[in-house]
Amino acid sequence: MKRIVATALVTAAAITGFAQVTPASQMEKIDRAPVALPAIGGGEYVGWRVLGTDAPGLSFSVERDGKIIAKDLMTGNYTDRDGSAESSYRILCSSDTTEAIRPWGDIYKSVPISRPGDGYTPNDCSVGDVDGDGKYELILKWDPRESHDNAHDGNTGDVIIDCYRLDGTLLWRVNLGCNIRAGAHYTQFLVYDFDGDGRAEMICKTAPGSVDGKGRFVSEAATDKEIRKTDNKKSYVNSRGRILSGPEYLTVFEGLTGKALHTVYYNPNRAFSVGGSPGYSTRWGDENGNRGERFLACVAYLDGPGKRPSAVMCRGYYTQSHLWAVDFDGKALSTKWLHASYTPHDWKVTDGSGSIIKEAHDLSLADPHMSATAFGQGAHSLAVADVDGDGADEITYGSAAIDNDGALLYSTGMGHGDAIHLGDLDPDRPGLEVYMVHEHYPFGASLRDARTGEVLWRITDKEDTGRGVSADIDADHRGCEMWCSAGSSVYDIHGEEFADAPLAMNFRIYWDGDLQEELVANQGPRRFVPFLQKWNGKSVERLPLGDGRQIYEVANSASCNWSKATPNLQADILGDWREELIYWDSSDAEHLNIFTTNYPTEYRVPALMHDHVYRMGVALQNVTYNQPPHLGYYLPDRAVKAGR
Repeated sequence: MKRIVATALVTAAAITGFAQVTPASQMEKIDRAPVALPAIGGGEYVGWRVLGTDAPGLSFSVERDGKIIAKDLMTGNYTDRDGSAESSYRILCSSDTTEAIRPWGDIYKSVPISRPGDGYTPNDCSVGDVDGDGKYELILKWDPRESHDNAHDGNTGDVIIDCYRLDGTLLWRVNLGCNIRAGAHYTQFLVYDFDGDGRAEMICKTAPGSVDGKGRFVSEAATDKEIRKTDNKKSYVNSRGRILSGPEYLTVFEGLTGKALHTVYYNPNRAFSVGGSPGYSTRWGDENGNRGERFLACVAYLDGPGKRPSAVMCRGYYTQSHLWAVDFDGKALSTKWLHASYTPHDWKVTDGSGSIIKEAHDLSLADPHMSATAFGQGAHSLAVADVDGDGADEITYGSAAIDNDGALLYSTGMGHGDAIHLGDLDPDRPGLEVYMVHEHYPFGASLRDARTGEVLWRITDKEDTGRGVSADIDADHRGCEMWCSAGSSVYDIHGEEFADAPLAMNFRIYWDGDLQEELVANQGPRRFVPFLQKWNGKSVERLPLGDGRQIYEVANSASCNWSKATPNLQADILGDWREELIYWDSSDAEHLNIFTTNYPTEYRVPALMHDHVYRMGVALQNVTYNQPPHLGYYLPDRAVKAGR
């Protein structure tokens, strides 16, 4: 393995530098999400959010059982040595007062869930405030035992999506029916407030037979007469267990009830058109749906702050790549644009009527085997951020990027990969960076400029590099560190190897009290046994939970998604700025276990969900090979040490 320096094809000028500051209009109206649990060393730990909209000097008081026990606190946590499991806490400040809460009885919270049937296990989750009260609800996709990868034949069970309050109350259940195949690449569900009414919706791909949270077929929510006349009892599953024909829909569901609000034809369908029931086109590069039935999705503010966000539904990445930007105004779904990279040298953008908005043809690179478009460049995930400083989001699509207007921003031509990380990885360079592993020769991994695609450094390898992570684990090296499955070397932000240690390659996380990131690791033959890792400057060691246990020792907690071994969800949904982990209870598959930290911290940091890049990362976390969210800024440069 060696390090090489490369340059990329770019289609726009270099950036001049800009700050990643999230405007208030892109910050959800969330509450302080107070939480209390047993403290390290006795008593009770209490945590709450400092909001991105809070004044820098806003201080907090902690009330126990109606009496102020601490005041003038600048951080979002406090350890009450005299507290007990029977105590009641409120957080007070000059702008608001929280509801009273009681401590958890243990270091985790068990959330009961309603298993839809034998053989189902809890899989990917997302969060959204579906009723506008400032609290997040959980949206859970159930994984049937017979789910399949696109490369495999076989029938599957139905895909089920539930919505729960954090106390386990089931709000609704959606059954996508027999015409949506179960597997990591088929159903990407987006949960976000798309119409700006303060309440989240869910958008995902549907089909004939899909039933909403009110027990109605989603076709009944269509305004198109042909969709409304669909045969909801017909199965399009072929003898190999695949679904390669039949109508394809996109549906938006009301977040509070699961009611289908509007259903439209999916764009494009399997035959690169819209509507009808066409069969699968071999122009995808195969005959069995392995290429054209791979989907991605994300939320993006394509018109910038102060405007409604769009859902971007994506189809294909091994060959043709199609990104469909869809808006929801509270009543109807509509097309903003459709990007199609349909050859390695040609792309076009069309509007809702199919008229061409922009296009480029006969693009080329010196290497005829590479791509000058997004054709063949997608990864098993994607990333969203304003990478060019114009206020609107771009979509990093594997080795390529799509501008907010649907045009190609750049293509490096380095092809498909299994993992991608975008953030302010190098705080001393203007803008954001992308770290990605590669499946095509010369394999390895690369760090590039997120705006131009310029390759800053790259390592190569002899085979497919399947996993890789970027995280700030070492306080003595400024910026993020990177490593991948192409060996055990740890690289600093400049591509210099400074350690040789096997590190976890799943998720990075903020957990203990410092500003560096910890790692979410797994062990076992199928790696379903989760625990935390911390870099000590020379090697990694296991980081226990606040009571000395490991995650896998608590309530049969297990990771999901097979060898990818990810949590059901990782996000900053409770307490202060550190993140929560959600795992499922493998003893009964009828509980989700929510873990939050009880490590004190001296740092004041706004809620991570109020950072735009991080929030977009949470919204797309459930997509295919789940990737951890990253901040749009370098935390050590912005955190304030305020004491406890």
